[in-house]
Amino acid sequence: MNFKKLTLYFSVFALQGLSNAVIPILPELAGGDSKGSAISSLLYSGYFMGAFLALVPLGILADRIGNLRVIRFGMLLTALSGFVISFSNSPWILGIFRFLEGVGCGAFFPAAFSILAEWEDSQQSLGEFNFLLNAGLAAGVFFSGMFAGFGIKTAIVSFTFLAGLSCILLLSKIGKLLSSNRNDKKEKKLTLLESENPVRNQQDTSLLTELKSYLQKTRKTLFKTNFGKIWGISVLFYGTTGLLTANYADYSAGFLTKPELGLAISASYLAAMLGSLIAGRVSINSKNIVRTGIILAAVGILLSVKLPFLAFILIGAGGGAAVVGLITAVSRISSSGFVMGFFNTGIYAGLGLGPVLGSFFLEPLGYETVFFGSAVALLAVLFVKFE
Repeated sequence: MNFKKLTLYFSVFALQGLSNAVIPILPELAGGDSKGSAISSLLYSGYFMGAFLALVPLGILADRIGNLRVIRFGMLLTALSGFVISFSNSPWILGIFRFLEGVGCGAFFPAAFSILAEWEDSQQSLGEFNFLLNAGLAAGVFFSGMFAGFGIKTAIVSFTFLAGLSCILLLSKIGKLLSSNRNDKKEKKLTLLESENPVRNQQDTSLLTELKSYLQKTRKTLFKTNFGKIWGISVLFYGTTGLLTANYADYSAGFLTKPELGLAISASYLAAMLGSLIAGRVSINSKNIVRTGIILAAVGILLSVKLPFLAFILIGAGGGAAVVGLITAVSRISSSGFVMGFFNTGIYAGLGLGPVLGSFFLEPLGYETVFFGSAVALLAVLFVKFE
């Protein structure tokens, strides 16, 4: 048995399951008062804002202190957040620890992808990792809806327990296997260089110098390539779909039970798995793959007012296809870890800001009008030109 894979795969399943276990029960966590929809959006978005703000700086930190240490920190913060959320009913405390849970996610993913990229079977491992990532998301919403009758936070408690087990694995000798031989050699080489010329090393590897380098890369990537357009598309895509997901529990309260809601949302992640597999194997350029994903997702948003199950399947399939096309387009600009990490901030920015901004229009316009407007905004992306 490959204990390295077992540890990393188990961790991403637990982390993603816990992150999504709150979605079907957002109205209950928000308290169900007149401000419930705004609080629900904040609880949903807080996680993604935490991840958005942490993703790049903690990715840089992983390069400096080692991937395993940052992964351990991310999972410990995730387990702690899940524990507090399990036993607190204060919207403020829930919001703070949803944000911290997102920070844990932002710590985990850059370091985890860095480890996966160093394995000999990295392509296969990345596919398996992403499959379990989506499986965790699907399991989180499905079991949250199914177990709501036993206790509104039953699924949160269950996935917090799994996150705790993951922490034990990461802190054990098994977790140390994630430190590859290549990393050990790299660390030894850096240590040798430091001992030979410590003054020069301090100057070359100072945090200020490194941050300046990253800022220069960011400016060049944004303004001298199509990356800015691709990043903007990802923000709008995940902002519109996130707006629907964050508010659908409130909107569907009169015609969907909690188990039905959990099943519908989990179906979107199953469809995302299939959409990603198909998009990765078809001989179509990345621009057309993104456009196909946008059309599927927009149609899904429009159908959500009448056909929720079909709607979430289309949204999931569209998201699975679009992300493959977007990542492929980014990789043609640069395949560096920094650029990939910066691209992911667009996803989390959309998931974090979309529901919050959309919530301001829900009361004056109503759910269906806002959903329709978000679908139209998403379709407008089809007129954006990028290669």
